[in-house]
Amino acid sequence: MAVMVLTPFMMSVVAPFTRSVIVPHRTAPCMVLDRSGTSDIVVIGAGIGGLSAAAMLAKYGYSVTVCESHDRAGGAAHGFSRKTAAGTFHFDSGPSLFSGCSAPSDNPLRQVLDAVGESPEWVTYNDWQMYVPEGQFNVRSGSKQAFGSELSRLGGEGCEEAWWALLEANRPLAEVVGGIPPIALRADTGAVQSALLQYFPRLDPMLLARFGAELLVKGIDPSGPFSRVLSAAGVPRSSLLYRWFDFLAFALSGLPVDQTSAAAIAFMIKEFFAEGAVMDYPRGGSQALADSLVTAVEKRGGEVLLRAHVDELLCDAGRCIGVRLSDGSELRANVAVVSNAPVWATARLLPEAIRTPQEAMLGGSCLDAADTPPTPSFMHLHVGFRADGLPPLGMHHIVVESWDEPITAEDNCVFIAVPSVLDPDAAPGGHHVLHAYLPATEPYERWEGLRRNSDEYKALKEERSQRLWSAIERFIPDIRARAVVSSVGTPLTHERFLRRHRGTYGPAFAAGERAFPGHKSPVDGLWCCGDSTFPGIGVPAVAGSGIAVANSIAPLAKHLELLEELRAKGCLR
Repeated sequence: MAVMVLTPFMMSVVAPFTRSVIVPHRTAPCMVLDRSGTSDIVVIGAGIGGLSAAAMLAKYGYSVTVCESHDRAGGAAHGFSRKTAAGTFHFDSGPSLFSGCSAPSDNPLRQVLDAVGESPEWVTYNDWQMYVPEGQFNVRSGSKQAFGSELSRLGGEGCEEAWWALLEANRPLAEVVGGIPPIALRADTGAVQSALLQYFPRLDPMLLARFGAELLVKGIDPSGPFSRVLSAAGVPRSSLLYRWFDFLAFALSGLPVDQTSAAAIAFMIKEFFAEGAVMDYPRGGSQALADSLVTAVEKRGGEVLLRAHVDELLCDAGRCIGVRLSDGSELRANVAVVSNAPVWATARLLPEAIRTPQEAMLGGSCLDAADTPPTPSFMHLHVGFRADGLPPLGMHHIVVESWDEPITAEDNCVFIAVPSVLDPDAAPGGHHVLHAYLPATEPYERWEGLRRNSDEYKALKEERSQRLWSAIERFIPDIRARAVVSSVGTPLTHERFLRRHRGTYGPAFAAGERAFPGHKSPVDGLWCCGDSTFPGIGVPAVAGSGIAVANSIAPLAKHLELLEELRAKGCLR
C-alpha cells in the first residue's frame, strides 16, 4: 500500500511522509520570477501516474510540461534522506514491494518503462515473512507448491486442497483479464482496434467459454469482488486461505476481499505464483523509479517543474486551456491538461464559474469529489539502525494481529520493509534502514485540528508510534536500542507533504457497488489519471491510468505503431 505495491494490477477489458528533506534529490530554484509558457500537454502532479502519462505523451511526440508542488518528483513514491554522524540514511516514503518490473511483463509500470526506454536497475528476490495468529507464514513467489505447503503447515487439513481448487476456479478469469496488455488499452473507441481485435482472438476459446459460463452462473465478474471467486472454489470464510486473500485484498486496495476487484487479485495470482516469478526492488529506491520517468520526459524536450504548485485550472469557453501556478505563472496547453492530483484536489482547481453551475454534470466523473469516499490514512515510522550482531534480515515483514477482527481494523496490520538488505547504498556501512506503517487504518479525525508543533501533537505521535515499534520487535527485539535516527509520519504529514485530502490513501470504492470513474472529465480538454481513476490505487494501477490517458490523447495510428515497436523489441507478446 502506499504503498502496497504487491503485484501487477491488470485492467479489465470492458498506490510521505516526513518533513525531512535534508538531502534533496532534485531541487528547483529557490526564486522563480516567471515560468509562464505554452506546451502541447500540461500535467498536474509528478506522481507515478502523472509521470507515466507525461513520459508516454513525450514518446508520442508531444511537448510536455509537468508541474509538481514538492521539491522532488514521485508523489507518494518519492525518497528522502537523513544525515547522521554514522552517515546518510536514504528512505522510501511509500512503495517498497514491486513485482513484474525487472523483465518485460504485463505489469503496467514495466510496460511504461519499456515504451519510454528508461528504467532503474532492479534487484530481485522471492520471499517475505508474515507473522499471523497461526505462526510465521513464509510467502514465496514463483511456486504454487511452496504456498500450498505453508497453508497445509499452518492452516490444517483441507487448506492446501482448497488452494488448488481456488487456482482452478481463478484460471479463466485470470486468463481473460490478463489477455490484453495494459499498453494496448485506451479510454476511447480506438480500444476496439488496439486491444480487442489484436488480442482477444489469441485467447483459448475453451477458456473464454468457461469464463462466460462462470459470469452467468456464478456471477464472477472482473469488476465484482474477488470473494465470489473464493466462494465458487468452496473456500470457507474461516480458513487461513480465505483470510490470507482478505489480507492481500486489503494490501492492494485498502479494502477487504469482498470489496476488492476480482480482476486485480485474479491476475496477481496468475503472475505472482507463475513458475520462477520474482519480486523486485529498484536500486536507489522508489525515487530512482520516479527519476527514470523524469529522464524519459526531459530527454524528449519536456520539462518537470518542481516547487510549481497549481492554484487553478484555466478555462475558456468551457474548455480547459492550462493552469495558473501559485507564483502567478500561467502555463497554456495546446492539446490537453492532465491532472494527476486526487479527485478532491482536482475538483477544487476548477474555476468557480465552471464548478458551481456544472455540479450535476460532475457527478460520477473523475471530478466528483463530493461523492468520492476516502480511505483512512497512515502512520509511518522510518528508522536507521545498527546492524551489528543481527542475523540476515528479510526484505518484508508483515504482522497481522488477529483474524477475529476485520482486516481493516485499526492497528490490526503493520507492514515493514528493510530495503537496505537488497540495496546496501540505502544505509551507511554496518547499518540498515526500515519503513514501518499502519496501512490505511489510521483515522484522520484523531488528528484533525492539531497544530503540528504543539505538545499534544508530539505526544500523540509518540503514543501512536508504539504499535509500529512493537511490530518491529517481532524480528528485531532490541530495535529501539539500535536506532540511530527515527521519524514518525502521521495523517497530517500525508495531508501536508503529499497534499492528500484528509491524509487518505485514495478512494474507497467497493467492487461491485461502484466502479472507479474513467479518465476523461466532463470539462473539454481536461483528463485525469492516478488513484482516483480507473483502475484505482497502487503503483501498477496508477501507471495503467497514465497509459490509458496518453493512449487516448494520442492518435490511434501512433498507438498502434508503438505496440508494433514493443513487439519487435520482444517487450510485448
